[in-house]
Amino acid sequence: MKDFRGRLEEERGYLLRYARLQLREPQAAEEAVQETLLAADEDGDDFDALFDERGHWREFPPAWGDPDAALSEKQFFVKLEECLARLPKKTARVFMMREHMGFETGEICKELGITATHCWVLLYRARMALRECLEVNWFGKT
Repeated sequence: MKDFRGRLEEERGYLLRYARLQLREPQAAEEAVQETLLAADEDGDDFDALFDERGHWREFPPAWGDPDAALSEKQFFVKLEECLARLPKKTARVFMMREHMGFETGEICKELGITATHCWVLLYRARMALRECLEVNWFGKT
């Protein structure tokens, strides 16, 4: 059986086609699908289980060794790009605008026409997904 995230991504194309037919505006359709996937992800991705009621880690993630040394390795950036490519387009865009280009939340919201809450959700999802991807594909390598 496929994992939840994989099943969601399979449905993305269908949802986008349906939303475009209903809304007749590509940007509105993309936004509707993104909101739908975020709502579904809340049930499928149980990141909240990693934290206690005060927002502290229940169990600390394993150490990644020396992240500064990894940054100096060109291959790290190849893996980072691969992980970014796996994110939904808008999620990756919000992450890059914030973390790479240094945009403030208000600037991102204005540029993409989203709310601050939606922006924070996208950033949270991007960070968690990137952490998971890099843990498996870079730091967890043997």
